[in-house]
Amino acid sequence: MAKKRVSFIGLGVMGTCMAKNLVKKGFDLTVYDVMEKPMEELQSLGAKSADTCREAARVSDVVIAMVRDDSQIDEVIYGENGVWEGAREGSIFVISSTIDPLHCQRIAAEGKEKGIRFLDAPVSGAKPGAEAGTLTIMVGGNKRVFEECRPIFEAMGKNIFYLGSAGMGETCKLVNNFLHILNLAVLSEGIALARRVGLETETLLNVVRVSSGGSWAVQNWDLIQELVKEYCDGKKGPLWLGMQKDMALMLKMAKDVGQLVPIAGLVSQLDTFRVFPGVTRSFYDYSPSWTEHGTSHEGNR
Repeated sequence: MAKKRVSFIGLGVMGTCMAKNLVKKGFDLTVYDVMEKPMEELQSLGAKSADTCREAARVSDVVIAMVRDDSQIDEVIYGENGVWEGAREGSIFVISSTIDPLHCQRIAAEGKEKGIRFLDAPVSGAKPGAEAGTLTIMVGGNKRVFEECRPIFEAMGKNIFYLGSAGMGETCKLVNNFLHILNLAVLSEGIALARRVGLETETLLNVVRVSSGGSWAVQNWDLIQELVKEYCDGKKGPLWLGMQKDMALMLKMAKDVGQLVPIAGLVSQLDTFRVFPGVTRSFYDYSPSWTEHGTSHEGNR
């Protein structure tokens, strides 16, 4: 079976790596982003570029969107020269962004009316997984459409899960991210406590990695320290914003279905980065010298 023509919209850190793997695996790839530089990089590897989302949709069998949030997805689909204007009947639209599951279901229903098939396929694995092509991909939508797209997913990921109807991929991703955020919060407190009583962080982690307190966060401590570097430098960057967004989406999902999540509610009231595992601080042990956006908290203590 001939490989499908794929368009990839959204060339941020994750999207660029995912698109590169599609090129490496021999897919006929067209890319679009509002920034020229990542498109030029993909073109140098053999991809083609589109001038608009509409053009990207028009020239492909499958369109993958990997942008920041619900509002950017709406711009990709409904904005001027959006995907809906260019997508052909029978084509497939895939959302790999982490967004509201109910919004995915609405988009899927609209697509069906237009003869456009739909999958939600958010990913997990961070930049290293995207670079290596070992992402976990969580897919919701029609199973036949999923099977059609399996070779595309396998070019970008290692662990591919079909989870049911439209929105179920996003549902699983939000629960996963919820667990991840809570793991980071608890790990931060544990490290702060260990330091306070004189136990070195690396010694603690070496024990926990082979004990019942282990987690992805524990196993990937070095990566986490790199990811939260901006926070440790006293800044709130894209990672902080992403964590805030995902926690808000998870709480909305719980409210939509009437599920109590009191622990999530507690953590959501904290500055997410203040419970992240930083190099020397947790939200319990800020010193007067700690600054945020360059503003000292000394006057507020």
